[in-house]
Amino acid sequence: MLLFNRKAFVKKNNFIFLFFLTGFYGYSQQVLLKTQTKSTSDLSVKRIYINSNQNTAKLSSIEPKANRSFENSNIESAEKVVIVSKLAPKGVDLNFLPLFGGFDKSESHQIEDQIFLSDCDKSFNSRTEASEFFAKMAWQYLEEGNKNNAINRFNLSYLLNNKNIDVYWGLGVIEYQSGNSSNAVKLLNDGLTLSKEPNHVLMVDLATIYLKMASENPNSLFEITKARELLEKALFIQPSYITAYMQLTLVEILENKIDLAWEIFYKGYELNPKEINPEILNELLNRKEDPKGFFKK
Repeated sequence: MLLFNRKAFVKKNNFIFLFFLTGFYGYSQQVLLKTQTKSTSDLSVKRIYINSNQNTAKLSSIEPKANRSFENSNIESAEKVVIVSKLAPKGVDLNFLPLFGGFDKSESHQIEDQIFLSDCDKSFNSRTEASEFFAKMAWQYLEEGNKNNAINRFNLSYLLNNKNIDVYWGLGVIEYQSGNSSNAVKLLNDGLTLSKEPNHVLMVDLATIYLKMASENPNSLFEITKARELLEKALFIQPSYITAYMQLTLVEILENKIDLAWEIFYKGYELNPKEINPEILNELLNRKEDPKGFFKK
């Protein structure tokens, strides 16, 4: 979901499918965000160290040992710092885990990283430019449904520039699509923190994830509150962003404020009738007749 300007072959538009079904509330939602890109064959670099293996093995959780304080100790020698290795389990390929899974890299992997960076330094004007290049490749792979290759390219983009917002945005989308909403929230929040300019599209994406979490846990007020805050801020930044109105309509539906939901829905409808969400409209009609009498079941 990208609205900030993208150079080269990514136009100013949106990317990603965000789906969620909420049986409790009786409706389904689909937000379609689409990026237009060129063919992968147009992308080239002198040497790209990319493992084509698409390992999808699951990770085992690794708990770091807690550091103990010896503040009151009479031991005269300096306290030793114990570094706990967090190497990935055998057989797990870090290249296909978002941000390399947070694991420490083996010596051979670190050498490969340095070779990759060196090659990019020879092929691009800057690492920032190289990072954008691989992020664009990643978005294209994600649009094609190839999540493993998308993760791999986002990781390479991160290696080149760990402040590239697209990395956190894209990996957050992948985590969301994989059912890992908590990880998705963290990644998108990191992206917002790194953004130099207010990014209303990213805010709405993050709000969408909070809405899914809220629909799965109706008793939780935190997610619905966060979603509302993000959507209201997004509309303050860009009052004509219809997707934000649709999502804010959903907030009111979840809180059973149907009259207000209709009011917000019409604000979006009046901006562009073609961009309304028909599933949200159907849910509104199931809850209460259109107060203006325009829409019928």
